[in-house]
Amino acid sequence: MSSSQTDTPAVSPLAAAIAAADRIDGSLKAFIHRPSSYAAPAGGDGPLAGIPVAVKDLIDTADMPTCYGSRVFEGHRPQQDAWIVARLRAAGAVIFGKTVTTEFAWRDPGATVNPWNPAHTPGGSSSGSAAAVGAGIVDIALGTQTVGSIIRPASYCGACGYKPTYGLIPTEGAHELAGSLDHLGFITSSVYWAAVAHAVIARDGKLAPPASPQAFAAGVKPRKLGVYRSSKWSGVQPEVQQNFDGVLRRLEAQGVQCVPVELGADIAELHELTNGILAYEARAAIAADIAGKEALAGPNIRDLIALGAGISQQQHAAMLARLAALRVARDTAFGELDAILTITSPTTALPGFEKTGDAIFCSPATLLGLPAVTVPSGFSADFLPFGLQMIGRGDQDQALLQTAQWVSTILPRSRPAPLG
Repeated sequence: MSSSQTDTPAVSPLAAAIAAADRIDGSLKAFIHRPSSYAAPAGGDGPLAGIPVAVKDLIDTADMPTCYGSRVFEGHRPQQDAWIVARLRAAGAVIFGKTVTTEFAWRDPGATVNPWNPAHTPGGSSSGSAAAVGAGIVDIALGTQTVGSIIRPASYCGACGYKPTYGLIPTEGAHELAGSLDHLGFITSSVYWAAVAHAVIARDGKLAPPASPQAFAAGVKPRKLGVYRSSKWSGVQPEVQQNFDGVLRRLEAQGVQCVPVELGADIAELHELTNGILAYEARAAIAADIAGKEALAGPNIRDLIALGAGISQQQHAAMLARLAALRVARDTAFGELDAILTITSPTTALPGFEKTGDAIFCSPATLLGLPAVTVPSGFSADFLPFGLQMIGRGDQDQALLQTAQWVSTILPRSRPAPLG
């Protein structure tokens, strides 16, 4: 290597992110706002110091617009940061910009395209966050999940996604969709960055983060994993089934035992319960926001509020009682299992932008409040990413992340070609 090469100063993570966004985001459309300049980070020398983090537009930032993906809130500037944003700043992270969300984190999509194929959806509702990470602009972006809005878009965009145990991260300052189901989490370029975010943010610094990517690289090999196909397996795209079965063969070749498992209730019941709770609570959370401005709201959010209006308080109470019973028993399925494996979606990223994809396979972990991680697991014939979803015991997020890291080492991985 020449002297000129060795003397070249390293590009900072922030400078690299700015250059990538300048080059790519005109086509990707992941961001609704990026500041013209950045203040020096306030934090110390931890693993997030100086690291740019993209923030979903559902999450309040005092120094940037927060519109919740809706024309109703165009130009809105919150008075203070959300809890998670304040914690990121305290850890020295740089809030890089605001990423596109579907309206109020439901189904009316934004402008973001999939970094692997711009004719396909990036998924939702954390569309911009998933695309920004999948395209290599940032290593960490914030997402929210009420059904599948971290795990599914991360999978569609070839990124990692981490949805913590329900309640682990305070949701103050994130616009509510359904408080009984809302989770904050992370879309990341690797499981390492998810583990850092878990330690520094989700555990609020009470857990030591990985010392380095190299120290975390091996992960922890599982002994026995559950395989969750569910009653909806026949409706899964054949290529998705084949990829999942291929992952199982890789695991078994490494000596990992893979056994069928169920989750205490049929997936159709879990998904129906999720949607019922969501509709009732979304009406309570959003109806007042759009009152008198319904014409500015998208058709899907209006339909959701109308659906919620048809659910009585007594019906909602019965749903919450069923939810409580399911969550009490949620770890029963694990037994000797280190984690449970399933898919992220019945399809790869759909063509077009009217729909953000089917989240039914994300419903169980969300409804039960269990931690979930997705890692890339290969590519379809038309070069769209597959993702493997791993579900862990409640409040055992660190163990799940360590297992996910080991699993990621035996799976194919690639970066998308930059758009632009």
